Amino acid sequence: MTTDFWMVTTTVGDAEAAKALAHALVEARLAACVQALPIDSTYRWEDAIETACEHLLICKIRATNYAAVEAAIRAKHAYDVPEIVAVPIVAGSAGYLGWLADSTAR
Repeated sequence: MTTDFWMVTTTVGDAEAAKALAHALVEARLAACVQALPIDSTYRWEDAIETACEHLLICKIRATNYAAVEAAIRAKHAYDVPEIVAVPIVAGSAGYLGWLADSTAR
């Protein structure tokens, strides 16, 4: 079992923002891979129920890079309160986790 790596999720408002954030995280080696999926979100904001089309980003990162990943997301994010949620990767194939480690080595 490992918790050396995490998946961080965030949402952005459109495909261009998703591509830009994904590219920035991978280019900086803060994420090995970022997947973007279009989603429909329903949430409460300022005491009203809202629905929006967003893009969910799933970022595979080193746990030790979390603070830098959060800072990079906040710096490029348009939302006042962006979703930034991390969950540990507790198991994975050795080959994939090795690739993740290599791709995020500085």
